[in-house]
Amino acid sequence: MLSKKIIIPIILILINSGCNLVTAPAGGVVGSPTAEQQLSVDQAVQETFAAQTQMAQFVQQTVAARITDTPEFTDTPEFTFTPSATPTPTFTFTLENARVSVSVDTNCRAGPGTSYDFLGALSVGQTAEVVGRSAAGDNWIIKLPSNPAVTCWLWAQYATVTGNTAGLPVFTPPPTSTPAAAFTVSFVDTTSCAPQYAFQFQVNNTGSVTWESINIIVTDNTAGTSTTHTLDSFRAYEACPLLSESQNLEPGEGALVSNINPGQLNYNPAGHSFTAVFRLCSQNGLAGTCLEKTINFTP
Repeated sequence: MLSKKIIIPIILILINSGCNLVTAPAGGVVGSPTAEQQLSVDQAVQETFAAQTQMAQFVQQTVAARITDTPEFTDTPEFTFTPSATPTPTFTFTLENARVSVSVDTNCRAGPGTSYDFLGALSVGQTAEVVGRSAAGDNWIIKLPSNPAVTCWLWAQYATVTGNTAGLPVFTPPPTSTPAAAFTVSFVDTTSCAPQYAFQFQVNNTGSVTWESINIIVTDNTAGTSTTHTLDSFRAYEACPLLSESQNLEPGEGALVSNINPGQLNYNPAGHSFTAVFRLCSQNGLAGTCLEKTINFTP
């Protein structure tokens, strides 16, 4: 690399050397030159000036090239800023929970149908949160209002649902549990349609089996006689008129039952000791699942 300080003296030397090209003749005093000598000097000066000019241009180009090729300053390094990505905000849209109400008090069970255990009920005027539906669309799975920790199947016959149901899961019915057959019975009173007498009993279904038929064997321990009442319904009398009749007893239901037509007594049983055996069955004609209970009473 040529320094500017070195190049400039070189140019001066070259210029000065051009000025000293005309010298005195050897061994003599300088006098007026002849025309031929003057022409020779002029040509020499012109050639020298041209050479100096070319040399000056060459030096100037060389200096420029050196200055251009060799930067005097170190470039400041460039830093590239890469902005971090701003996360896209996530908006959560919460659908309104579906709720159900009923136009008739409706039982809520462990599955779709009376073969499943009774868990509670949805009454008219109440609402419950809907958490699912059956594949057939005939049941809603709800949170029991009296105990939201319990979910149960609600028959859709009398149900009205509000809110969004599109995203509700479809529930598969659980396996049917073995029905628990149970009932209670107690003596209520004596009824008579003279000259015949009979008894009124209160029968309550406390299990999960629906009772369809009944058999009552009443034994008068005092008189040593007995009568039998068998029917595919649950019928009660008040004196002679029919008081009530239920075709069956579903879980949770109860009814008055009288041992009349057949089974009534043709005498006044007051003060006698009686034993009554009750047999309830899940099908007509005393078929299906059956259960027996015995009570003792004195009218």
